[in-house]
Amino acid sequence: MIWIENIAKKHPYPSILEYYKVFNHPYKQVTTHLRITAEHIRENYLILIIKLSIFCLFIFSLIYGISNITDHYFAVGDWNADRLTEYFLIATNNYYLRPSLILLIPIIGVFTNKKIGWILIQSYFYFLITNLAFPATQIDLTDNTLIILNIIGILLILLIIILMNKKKISNLVYGIKKSELINKNIIASVIGISITIILVMIKGNGI
Repeated sequence: MIWIENIAKKHPYPSILEYYKVFNHPYKQVTTHLRITAEHIRENYLILIIKLSIFCLFIFSLIYGISNITDHYFAVGDWNADRLTEYFLIATNNYYLRPSLILLIPIIGVFTNKKIGWILIQSYFYFLITNLAFPATQIDLTDNTLIILNIIGILLILLIIILMNKKKISNLVYGIKKSELINKNIIASVIGISITIILVMIKGNGI
């Protein structure tokens, strides 16, 4: 290209890339932006992993729920009725989309870097740990595999709860002071435990 050759003659830099750097071409701005993004990921990788896990879990549970609704329709659904109406009735009368609906709570928190976002995400993990703890009281003590799986699950969730309380996440990302952590954890635990109790009551009523 002639204009590049002219530039090279007037400004004999080792390469056209060097020319871009010297004259503050957008390349330099892009490089700076990428460097800032890399630093942000490195500093906030813990919360990013937690958020990504929640998002992936939501997508998986939604796909799984829709798949179950479709299977239910083809197995016992009324093919003469409107298909969308049947899907809606199956979804409301069964538990297929229940995990996805519960996951909407932390999903809102994933996209909210405020105190309420932290509470919503944390409440889901309190829900998970209580949801594991209640059935664990009825586990067959001779089933070592099930006991080990429950222990691993509870410890993993406890680890995430502890990480969410670290200053790197609670304060630097969500602006929660150390003096506020106890109150915010109480609120999150109340929400999580309440969801577990409601689900137990629903299951008890055969819904």
